[in-house]
Amino acid sequence: MTKPVAALVIVLAVLLAGLLTTGVFAANMHYSYQGRIVPHVYIGGVDVSGLDHLAATSTLQKTYDAMITASLTAEVDGNMETIDLFSSSNNSDVAYNLIEWDPEEAATQALTIGHSKNVIWDSLLTAYYATFGRKSYGANVTLNTNRLKEALLAAFPDAQIAPIATDFSVAFSRRTEPVVTITPGTDGQTLNLEPAFNTIDHDAGDLSLKPVIIDTMPTEPPVNVADAQFLIPDAQIVLATAPYTIEGTDTEGEKKQWTISEKTIADWITPANDENGNLKLGLDATKMIDFLTDLHDTIDISAQNARFTIDGGRVSEFQGSSQGNVVDDDAFFAAFESALGVDTSKEPLMVVTRIEEPSVTTENVNSLGIKEIVGEATTTFATSHAARKSNIKHGASKLNGLLIAPGETVSLLDHLRPFTIADGYLPELVIKGDEIKPEVGGGLCQIGTTAFRATMMSGLEVVERRNHSLVVSYYSDPSNGNPGTDATLYDPAPDFKFRNDMPTYLLLTTIFDDEKSSLTFRFWGSTDGRTGSYSPPVVLTRTGAGETQYKETDSLAPGVEQCQNAFPGATTNFDYNIIYADGSMKTIPFFSSYRALPRICLVGKAVETVATLDVGTPIEEPVPTE
Repeated sequence: MTKPVAALVIVLAVLLAGLLTTGVFAANMHYSYQGRIVPHVYIGGVDVSGLDHLAATSTLQKTYDAMITASLTAEVDGNMETIDLFSSSNNSDVAYNLIEWDPEEAATQALTIGHSKNVIWDSLLTAYYATFGRKSYGANVTLNTNRLKEALLAAFPDAQIAPIATDFSVAFSRRTEPVVTITPGTDGQTLNLEPAFNTIDHDAGDLSLKPVIIDTMPTEPPVNVADAQFLIPDAQIVLATAPYTIEGTDTEGEKKQWTISEKTIADWITPANDENGNLKLGLDATKMIDFLTDLHDTIDISAQNARFTIDGGRVSEFQGSSQGNVVDDDAFFAAFESALGVDTSKEPLMVVTRIEEPSVTTENVNSLGIKEIVGEATTTFATSHAARKSNIKHGASKLNGLLIAPGETVSLLDHLRPFTIADGYLPELVIKGDEIKPEVGGGLCQIGTTAFRATMMSGLEVVERRNHSLVVSYYSDPSNGNPGTDATLYDPAPDFKFRNDMPTYLLLTTIFDDEKSSLTFRFWGSTDGRTGSYSPPVVLTRTGAGETQYKETDSLAPGVEQCQNAFPGATTNFDYNIIYADGSMKTIPFFSSYRALPRICLVGKAVETVATLDVGTPIEEPVPTE
């Protein structure tokens, strides 16, 4: 063998040995990290290398909880305030984070690195990260910007000054025509929150918030004085044409008229801009609320869906469908503005209405195939107080009789809104920072949880579900008393959504039983042979609540305490199983992570007193003698 050939053989042998060694190393690394996150992987700055799904989730949850508990420090014009990032109550239906994040989803994403079906590629990728590679993910948080804005504005009330709009001032006299002049508007001030939100979002991606400085910015009235001057002649014509007559048809079919006097229209008209920014004489809707409300109360007839009840296993109609006729606010408002300056004494301005069609009509009920129970679930609320029970009953009534088309996705929030006292919901008291404020919505999660379990027992597709932030005892699963099968609702998010993936319509009926303190959801339809069920939830880890926290407040009398209970944390999981008519089975795992929250007490600040010395009656000193 010649020397060149021998040298080549040696080189090839060395290369082969190196490749074999590398391959063995890579293979060993790959198999040693089965079910665990590969080395040098970071989420939000947290090293999750070598952790399995449960350990990674728990580690990330603790880091996230620490960020939320630490609160946010904000500065405006040199004033520093602490913003609590968690609103809490003994009823966690109305508890929420101002910064939301799902640690379990992040852990699942991290586990995908180096864990595909290609063993060779996975082995090399694992070896790469074990030696010099690094993979970093930011925490994909979601800011609850509406709630965060509310908290910041409440913390810095003096920094928010609304601009005063430029407006008309009308002086009335018995001897002369009304005199129209301009009342100048004034600039306002608002917090420049967009850059602050970007900063908070960026910092929260590292699961650690830094103090944020928030600038203020001026806000100008929409119309300046010079422009408003051009509209004075138009305003004078509008006043000279008054009064205005509005006509509509009430709910009994009778004609009804409203007369808008000269002084009333003088209060309503205002300098404004149209949608293209062009100057116009407009109407101030905020000053017309009572009038517009009266229009709706007098005229509106809501559409009625066909609704059904079940007697002896058979579906019977108990309310036929009908069209509605309601005031079209936008169209009427535009017509009213166009009629300004027009004499309506002989030809009244007609209220513009629109036809409102029912979503479920009597004509189509016979072809819907609703004939049997597809699935149902019952939850209990025995320990709930009167306000919570009232909210559960009201929310359930809004869902009773809901007809769901094949392929339709149902959002519970869409059907339960609006969450207002006027609509029928009652408030709960919630700890927000150092104040206790009413929050409407307690009991809605009873509806979300019942719907979630009924959806699974029916074998339907779960589109969106989020567990509560806290472990709530009355949502423990009836099979074993463990948490994990709950679903939270909070406007505007999170929502519970499900899809009717059956070939026929479904009918949802809700049963509120006050005597048994139970809520039942039933889906009626025509089964396609599938069955749905879920395994009892298993508690994977538990976390202590921590020590009690005390916060001084001016909202309570001195020394008075108002406390929210402690909530230990936990992680749980269970499987949702669907068996189809052909025998095939689909399993969807559900993992839930609940944060730990210590007992939080608000304590009324003690009244500050200034100590004084009672010196009594002055004593005359003796006059010194020589």
